[in-house]
Amino acid sequence: MRNLWKHLTAPRSETRSGPPALHAEQTTAFPDLSEAEVVRLHNRALPLRLAPGDVLFRADSRAERLYVISTGEIVIGDTAASDAERFGPGDWICEFDLTQPGIHAATATALTHSQVLALERSAIADLEPALLDYLRHRAHQFGLQRLYRAQRRQAALARHSQALTDALIAARTAGGAGFAETETARQLFAKVPALPISTTALLNKMLDERTTKGEIVELVTMDPALTSTLLKSINSPYYGLQHQVTSVSHAIALLGHNAVYQVIMTESMRRSLPNTELFTDIHQRAVELSRLAFTLAQTLAVGRPAEVATLGILADIGLVINALLKSANPRLKPLFDLLDPAEMGAALLRSWHLPAMVCDSLHHQHHPEFAPPARLPETVRDNVAVLYLARRLLARLHGHIPGDPGLFLDAYLALLGRAGISEVELLYEQLVPRLRAQLRQLPRSLAERLDG
Repeated sequence: MRNLWKHLTAPRSETRSGPPALHAEQTTAFPDLSEAEVVRLHNRALPLRLAPGDVLFRADSRAERLYVISTGEIVIGDTAASDAERFGPGDWICEFDLTQPGIHAATATALTHSQVLALERSAIADLEPALLDYLRHRAHQFGLQRLYRAQRRQAALARHSQALTDALIAARTAGGAGFAETETARQLFAKVPALPISTTALLNKMLDERTTKGEIVELVTMDPALTSTLLKSINSPYYGLQHQVTSVSHAIALLGHNAVYQVIMTESMRRSLPNTELFTDIHQRAVELSRLAFTLAQTLAVGRPAEVATLGILADIGLVINALLKSANPRLKPLFDLLDPAEMGAALLRSWHLPAMVCDSLHHQHHPEFAPPARLPETVRDNVAVLYLARRLLARLHGHIPGDPGLFLDAYLALLGRAGISEVELLYEQLVPRLRAQLRQLPRSLAERLDG
């Protein structure tokens, strides 16, 4: 027993690989205790012998033992990680307050043959007050040192994460940047018919907060081009209405003025861009995305739903522009593959003199895939976040896993007031019930996904 006391109270001289110990080299396991006090603790302790790879405790298990490392090395966390917590002779591991049990956050594993003294909570509870205070004090000291180390690791991880984010943003925005401002791009934009003047007027009315619903109805009713566009589209099989709609007022009564606006915008886009297979796919997705983004903005009470609906309609126009470039210049296809469709689409819309908020939002629409909210301009942050989330939810409605891994998804959910829930919960518990209440107003392709 005397040899044990000498071992536990002797200064440490052993050096270990990996991060430095949590204490100075000359710290002892039980400084300031007498031999008799150390013996009393030993008599109450459970001696443990661990072989390499043996588990001292597992993550999520009850924490109600104080551990003192006699020999060997213990790692908490991933044993292969360079920043894992390492404990050697003389170190204490105490993850409860000596009176109430806690929960271990990570697994502790022996790296080498190790000897550990384990003091149960029940064995500590009836110690004399002076010795109990000593254990509390020492456990608190080691706990503080672990906290300081964790803070340093957290700061290092934050710096590392920031550097990776910067590199990712640079990589995703560098390729083809600025091409939309070249003469080649401007010549192409000039060949693409702009939105009709009446449609542009309707768009500006919808995005003006001062516009009333009556003014929207009057603008559509009094413009033959808008009326024709609306009635032709709404009576097509795409909407699957059982009875023919013959007037603007009838269409608004069925769909609501926001849905009527979306119909007119999408059909105007169809007339401006080439009727290719690619555009047909984009057109259908745009109608669904617009409606979903509109309802999502309403559900979240974020931004202006009409503005977000417009973004959904126009979101993928850049894909058509890039396809036109490749078609006109087949030999330069590898170059055009590097272009950012969002940048190209935003540049086309600027050439049509669409509102800056729409163009800027679409320019940044894919940034949530590689950048946190703070890296977006504040003026477009909400719009971009809603559109990004709407894309992901639309993919899930169609039975697909979003292609983007969602590196910053939680941050965007928090930005939109939905911290702590998953996008699946948001979709099926909050958004789908609201969409199902609007089935008659939805395009058939979207309604069929929800009617069941």
